[in-house]
Parts: sequence; C-alpha cells; structure tokens
Amino acid sequence: MGKPNFLFKTMLGVLLFTSLGCGFFSLSNSQMVNEQTDPVLPQELPTDIQPTEAQPPESQSEIEISYVYTDGLVTSLYHLYGTVLDNFVDVTLTNHGNANGTVIVETYIEGYTTKALDTVVVGAGESIEIHQNPRLMAEAVDKLNSEKPGTFHIKITQIDSDKELTLIEDSQQVLLYSRRDFVWIDGFETAEEYELWAAWVTPTDPKVEALIRAAADYTSSGTMWSGYGGHENDDNGGVWERLEAIWKAEEDYRLTYISTMVAYGPNTVQRMRLPAEVIEQASGNCVELAILFASAAEALGLETAIIRIPGHAYVAVRMDQVNANYYFIETTLIGRASFNDAINLGLEEWNDTIPHLEAQEEGYAWVTIQDARQKGILPIPWN
Repeated sequence: MGKPNFLFKTMLGVLLFTSLGCGFFSLSNSQMVNEQTDPVLPQELPTDIQPTEAQPPESQSEIEISYVYTDGLVTSLYHLYGTVLDNFVDVTLTNHGNANGTVIVETYIEGYTTKALDTVVVGAGESIEIHQNPRLMAEAVDKLNSEKPGTFHIKITQIDSDKELTLIEDSQQVLLYSRRDFVWIDGFETAEEYELWAAWVTPTDPKVEALIRAAADYTSSGTMWSGYGGHENDDNGGVWERLEAIWKAEEDYRLTYISTMVAYGPNTVQRMRLPAEVIEQASGNCVELAILFASAAEALGLETAIIRIPGHAYVAVRMDQVNANYYFIETTLIGRASFNDAINLGLEEWNDTIPHLEAQEEGYAWVTIQDARQKGILPIPWN
C-alpha cells in the first residue's frame, strides 16, 4: 500500500502542470540541496535501552517472582509501549504451592507516572505473566525537556484471608529521555526505526487544525475538504489546490527552515519537535517541516510519506487512491520559495533517490504514514 513502483518514474510536474520550470532560482537546485541539508540522524545506531532482568530477594511465600523492566523510558514513544514496543515491565508469578494465591502487583516511576495495579489469582502449580505500563502524567511530560534520572518502584503483595504478605518491594534506577528525543530502540531494524517517525505526525493536534483553517482562505471555495473524491492522478487539481493552500498558510505563520544539531547524551538520539512546537517557534529542521506538512495532509484524508535520504528528509503526498503517483515536496523551501518550486525540487530529489531505494542502501527509507498507522504507530498524544 502506498509505496510507488520504482520502475515508473512519476513525472508529476510535467504530466499535470507544465508551467513548472526548474530555472526560476538564481541559486541552482544542487546548491539549494547543499544549503538545506542537515543531520537528520547520526549514522551510529546503538543505545543502552534494553530489558533488564531484576533479581528479587527471597520471600517466605511459595510464589516465585521474576520481573524484567526497561531501563530507559522513551518519553516520546511511551504511548506505544505494550503494542509496538515491549511492555515497560513484565512480571512472572509462579505458584509452587498446593493452594491458590491472590497477588497484587504495583509498579510506577516516582513523580512521573501513575501507579499500575493488577490483582490476580495464581492457581496452584500455575505460572502467569503480568504486563504493566504505568501511565505518564501530563505535567511530568511537560517537565521532561532533557534527559533525567528516575526511580522505578515495584511492590508485590500476597493476600490471605486474614493478612497481607509483602513478597517484594524493590526500586531500580532508570533513565527518562526528553519528550523530544527520537531514540534508536534496541532490536529494531533501520527501516522499522524510521517508521517510528509516524508517531510525530499529529493530524488531530489543535495547532495543525488551526493551520488547516488558515489554509482554507487560499482555496477557490474557501473550504478544505477530505479525501480524493474518486479522482485519479489529481485530474481536477483538488489535491494540488489544498497542498498549495497549506504552503501559503505556513508562509503566513512565517515558518522558516533552521538546521538543528543532534541532542547530546549517553545514547545516540535526535532532538525532534512536534508539529505544534514547529508552529509555535516558527521554525523547523528538514524532518520537522516534512512532518508538519504530512500532519496537515493526513488530517485532510490524504496518504502521505516521509522520504529519508542521508542527512535530509522530504515529504510525499499521494495523488489518488488508485495509482502510486505522488507529489514530492521539499518543505525546507518554506518562506523562501513558492509551492511550485518546492514541487520541482522535490521531484528532482525523488528521481535521484529512486536508485538508492531500489538498492536498499543505508540511509535511505520510505515511510508511508498510513501503513505505520495500521501497524499501531499512533500519533504522540501530547505536545
């Protein structure tokens, strides 16, 4: 779904809008690409984030306990724990006794999450697993603008008819990443990692919705509509009109491209702002501007993709629901060139990208946002 056929080089600028010339700028396209290139992600991929098995102290109960927790909490992707990502903590309870046991499992990160709580009955001779992901508190997320240490607490209690027995009460140190950190996850393939960019595409964010409202003023009807309406290859120009309207609205927001450096820390990470923050700060790096544009396009029911090339990223928007033809948009030109020019440069970049994607070369990736949604990679629920 959504990925173009690399054997068919889509000449969108020639096919539908023959007025798009590549000689508009006094600055050559090759010079422009060099000017806008920024470090999307470093080439080294390792991190220390990995499941860590704890060694609980021995207890007087016949219920054996083991648990595995994640020693680094990726704040930006925390809403994906337990689905796309592993659970934050997995607890295994094994009852070696002859009677059933009722057990309460509590986990939380002090000052950052609510308590996760499960009450279970472990049958005689039975072994069960409990998976918990304590919910991050909104006020805690707002404070996580840099990496911070945290303390993970776990308490497991057995309840008899007339008493409670604490089986374990343990604490472990963990690292909480900044809410803006894009972190390489241990065990993920490179293509899977880039697919996590879809979490930053936030079509329902109020600031993205406000951008779309502003864009409506630039359409002939004064409205913004959803989907493709059964048209193929944008034969009525409806997709183009809405995308150009978004571009003009972004110009009104005085957005501009600014290259930003990677975040420094114990692991290899990339500092990435959400679309709302790009709008608030009127600036973004290449991937941030591409993600903002993709957010607005997805909100309009259009299929979008982020294309990653070494040191850079740009956006693609599908023209219909039948053919794998796209508009390729160089979003770093916002504030200094027209939408036509952004399409021209995007198409030129795409034609350069095709052979590298076909060869599956390092540093190249195509991320279809709708495919990522089907895999459970949902938008970050906070800004």
